[in-house]
Order: sequence, then C-alpha cells, then structure tokens
Amino acid sequence: MKNRRGHYLSRLNRRLVFLLGLLAFFQLSVFADEHQIKQGNKVIATSQLLSQVSNVHPVVGEQVVLRFELLVNGFFNGGTKFELPSMSTARLSRASSFAINGNKKIAGITYSSQLWEVYLYPEQQGLIELPSIRFDIKFMDNVSHKPKVLSLLSEPKVFFAYIPEDIPKNAPFIVAEQVSIEEQWSEPKQSYQVGDVIERNVTISVVNLPSMNIPRIRVTAPKGVKLIAQEAKLSDSNNRGENIAMVNQTYRYIVNEGGDYALGGETLNWWQPKDGLHRLKFATYSIDVAGAGLFNTWMLVVIALAIVFVALVGLRKQKMFKLPQRVSLSRSLLARDWRGFINLLYQRADSVSAPAQIKPHLTDRQYVTDELVNKQLAISSLFRYCFGGTTSKDDVKASPSNKLSIKRLFRYVVR
Repeated sequence: MKNRRGHYLSRLNRRLVFLLGLLAFFQLSVFADEHQIKQGNKVIATSQLLSQVSNVHPVVGEQVVLRFELLVNGFFNGGTKFELPSMSTARLSRASSFAINGNKKIAGITYSSQLWEVYLYPEQQGLIELPSIRFDIKFMDNVSHKPKVLSLLSEPKVFFAYIPEDIPKNAPFIVAEQVSIEEQWSEPKQSYQVGDVIERNVTISVVNLPSMNIPRIRVTAPKGVKLIAQEAKLSDSNNRGENIAMVNQTYRYIVNEGGDYALGGETLNWWQPKDGLHRLKFATYSIDVAGAGLFNTWMLVVIALAIVFVALVGLRKQKMFKLPQRVSLSRSLLARDWRGFINLLYQRADSVSAPAQIKPHLTDRQYVTDELVNKQLAISSLFRYCFGGTTSKDDVKASPSNKLSIKRLFRYVVR
C-alpha cells in the first residue's frame, strides 16, 4: 500500500514539474511577444531595459551606482513600480523617488526613457550576487496605438568586494571621494580642578555616502577622566546632485582625579578610491588638573570608616567580657564572696548617684534625699547580715520572714 502511494506521489510530482515548465515557457513567450512587434520584415522593439554598473570590484562600504534605463516606443502614461531585493551581503537604496525622463534614439526610432539609479553598498568581503529587479511599466504604444502594461526584468549582476591591505585590521574606515572633519572644544581654562567638565563636539562630513554608513570614531578617555558620549545626530542633504552626509556627536569629559591628561588625538581611516588610504588626525586637548583626586578622597573616607568600625567592634567585645552588675552580685552572693559582694553594692550605689551624694558626711553643702539615706541604711543592713556574728545560716533558715526581708532589701539596693 505504501509503495503504491509513493508511486502515485512520484508521478504527480513529475507531472507538476512538467506543467510548471510549460507555464514558465508560455509566460516567457508572451513576455517576449509583448516587448516586440513585427512590422513587415522588420522587428520593432516596443520596450526594453538597459542597465549599467559603475564598479564591479568595489571596496567594502564603497558606493556602487546601478543605472536602469527603461525605453518604450511611445510615451509613459502611468507610474513605474519596482521593489529592491533584500540582501545579506550588501544594502540597496534608491537614489531618488523620481526617475529622470528623456528621449533616446536607437536604429532610427525615438524611444521615451526613464532613468532610475540605485545605490549598492557592500557590507562584507567576498562575492555579491544581485538578482534581477522587476520594473512594472505603463505606456502608450506608437505602433499599435494601444495602452500596454508590461514588466521588464534587469539582468543579474555579480560583484566582488574587498578590503585593502593598507587599512588596519578591524579598524573602522570610510570609503568616499571627499571627507572632512571638524571639532570644537570648550574654552580653555588657566587651571582645572577635579569635577570640571570639558565638552567636545565632532562633525564628520562625507560626499556621496549616506550618514548611516559613516562609522563612529573610537573615542576613549584616560584613567582618571570619565567619558560620556551623547547620541549621534545624522543628516543627509542634496546640493545640485551631490549628496552630503553629516554625523555630529558630542562628548563630555569629567575630571575625577588630578594629573596631566591628553584628550582626543584619534585617527580616522579614509580610503579614497583614486588615491588610496588617508589618515585624518583629530586635535589633542591637553589639561593639567591640580588637587587630590576624588578617588583618593573616597579611599581616605573608606579607610577612616574602617578604623572606626574596628574600634567599635573592639569596644563591643570588651563590654561583652564585662558582666552586668546584677549578674556579678548574684555570682558573688552564691559564692559567698562577701568582700566582692559589698564592693559591688557600693559600685551600684555610685552608679546611681554621685559619691558625694551617697556619702553626705564628706560635705554639709550637698542636699541628701531620703532615697539616698535609705540606700545607705540598706547597704549597712546587708553588711551586718553578711559579717555580723549573731546571724548565721541556720538562723536564716529558721526565720523565713528574715530571709524574705533580706531578699527584698537586696532587690531594693540593686534595682
């Protein structure tokens, strides 16, 4: 079953190819008949297309002019339409949206003509194949006196683009007959400081090349200077048949550090088809910046902050090893370290009020509150409890009320 289906499909494909071939032959025959008329023993062409190429061996990026001349035995009575093919190896563009109209005499017959120009710009090195371009025309035929609508096909073209050996490898370059550069810098100062801004405006003008085909110069800034490039402004104009393209770009240099700097000084590679390679040099702008750089200032700030951080960490660690007073009092009480316990009690009292207020006998001029007197009496009671000969551990156990009063007294002192 599968073999039979494959056999039928194969026969169908062969017949389809045969029919397409017949159809193509028929169309070509009609196309040939529509372009010429036999008058007696003489064959007169009703329409034809002549093409011309300015250069078949261009440099990559060079403008190649393609001229297509449409001729009809009569006059054009409608708009001509054609579409440019899309190519991966080159870019095509129309020179104008209007044709140049005229007349041309061939073999004693005067034809009306339309001249269309197309620009081709190779984008890579190697072989470039341009397919046929189809022109749809409308005209009134002088022989048959009838309006006609025909399609004219141009011949395919082949080009070979190359990059000259004199051009530095991977360096941008411009291929044109005329190139000029202009630049403007900010007004020079007697002295520059960190934070100053220097503005630079660069304009590149090229003849017979679109602005989008002009490569951007590689602008860099030395260490210590920040570069900010604004978006380039492109413009194209036509002056008496001469196309002029301009690229204008503004750069800003911001000084971040002190020192001597040389700004600008780039090289633009320009390949002139007749004379070869030219290297256009941009001006160099030298400045002397005094003072410490912003980067060094930030480094000093960072170092100072690091020192403060280390000091704070050290102090915190030191405080972590020192126990709080309440914890020290509890540990001394559990260990029956009475001398240390009483010392901590007095330290606690000293931290609450000045020593002169806790010990009013040092001066009669200090005002003593009842709170301070009660603190002193409580500390004395705890001292007698700890060091008095009449109180013992057994007495404390036997008298819960006394133990409770001692706890309250302790909380009152250390709070």
